[in-house]
Amino acid sequence: MARLTEAVEVIAVTGKADGPRAVLAAWPDYKGKIAKRRRHFSPAQISRAEEALGWFFLIRDADARRALQFEVMCKAGGGKFSAVCRKYGWKRSTVTSRNRVVLKKLAERLRPVSQE
Repeated sequence: MARLTEAVEVIAVTGKADGPRAVLAAWPDYKGKIAKRRRHFSPAQISRAEEALGWFFLIRDADARRALQFEVMCKAGGGKFSAVCRKYGWKRSTVTSRNRVVLKKLAERLRPVSQE
């Protein structure tokens, strides 16, 4: 979760209208609230962020992916997750628990073969 949240913050700060920021703007309810202060990141940090954002594509279930994206965006400063849950009629504790399961499966999938 921390790596995904960091990635969203980095991309939100460094993105331009025709790049990653346009991708973030395509996410539901993104209102440009993330990372209002201007910071600079090294190319290595930006590469790590881009890699982490690509992990969302490894989540096959679109609803699970969307719920995790919402939680990550909120943790990165894009709003209150409880408000998102209310809007969609989700029970926050249930979605948070499901997101933990999704993150665990994602971590297992990303674990290098040498660690198995």
